[in-house]
Amino acid sequence: GPGGGGDYLHYDIPPEALSDERFAAMIAEAEKYLGYPYVWGGASPSTSFDCSGYVSWVVNHSGWNFGRLTANGLLGVCTPVSSGDARPGDLVFFQGTYNTSGASHVGIYVGNGMMIHCGDPISYANINTSYWQSHFYTFARLP
Repeated sequence: GPGGGGDYLHYDIPPEALSDERFAAMIAEAEKYLGYPYVWGGASPSTSFDCSGYVSWVVNHSGWNFGRLTANGLLGVCTPVSSGDARPGDLVFFQGTYNTSGASHVGIYVGNGMMIHCGDPISYANINTSYWQSHFYTFARLP
């Protein structure tokens, strides 16, 4: 694969969150690609990923089977949840990060205000920064 090497933010998932087997499986898959570059339209380790290609890959390799979905498509298969009810393993959606309607960016929420997502590169990120808060759309839960 294209491999990483770029600097990216590390985050240690609290052990209690990893007691959820489905979340643990998601994170085990998601963390394989830390440091991979953002590639528009990318949807596999061989090409690297864009935001929705990355989340689609992780979801489809940790217990679900939705195929390659856009950010808005991923939102469509999930059930929105309030910020207060969000838990590790929920997806977190943003709007207006580029010019498209509906959800334009998606990450995997890991708790404590953190997500893992395909920025440039794939990294952990704090969703409570002014940038992400200004684009926040919704949390949503996979079925």
